[in-house]
Amino acid sequence: MSTPAHILIGPRTQLGSALLKRLEGQDVVAVARHERDATALSDLAGARVVLAADAAGVVAPDADLVLHVCALGPIHPEDPRPDDAEQFASELATIEALVAATTGSVRIVFVSSVIALAPTPDRRLYGGWKNLAEEHLDRIAVHHGARVSVSVVYPGRIIARADRSGLSDRLSSTFEKLARRLLAEASRKPRRAVVGLDAKVWSALRAMSLVVHVVRPSGTPALTNSSDLTSTIDRQEARP
Repeated sequence: MSTPAHILIGPRTQLGSALLKRLEGQDVVAVARHERDATALSDLAGARVVLAADAAGVVAPDADLVLHVCALGPIHPEDPRPDDAEQFASELATIEALVAATTGSVRIVFVSSVIALAPTPDRRLYGGWKNLAEEHLDRIAVHHGARVSVSVVYPGRIIARADRSGLSDRLSSTFEKLARRLLAEASRKPRRAVVGLDAKVWSALRAMSLVVHVVRPSGTPALTNSSDLTSTIDRQEARP
């Protein structure tokens, strides 16, 4: 198997930035959503920056690829925009075109969220979009056969290493650590994995909460503001 080219979807996120640093010296393509993204990434060293509409054109016809999907879907789904669905479809079309541009092997590594596994009432939209994105990526893989596979990671809160202070921060993943994990997942067999101690603890507590709800049904829960743990974690760039 040849050394794969790494393609970043969402290079302007903090996770994307951390991943670019880890990939320095390798064949890397950063996909810009539009001209504003391309301008913001214009001084990026060590990676080719291409517009989403042109991304498939830079892929060699027999190249092996790793697609790191750091951002897919609305940035703030709790504050919907009329073009959310259209933009989501466009992002999926870009990924489909990249996969179809080569006959080589393709590994898609998607950064979801632990919230997607059992969303709380105030995070159903966010979790729903993550699940929808995962489903569509799986469909792309099935459509193209065994040469395409999907791995998914479900992190909790992600913070910069410099911002870690209290115990709760210590339990959270850093962008740098998650970037390393994404590269490790790309070389493993396809799988789904909860990432970070906080995500694992949250999953266990959420599971117990669901069991209690099944055993002792309650009224409709009151909606609350999102906690730090359930904040939007993987898209850190400003809205266009």
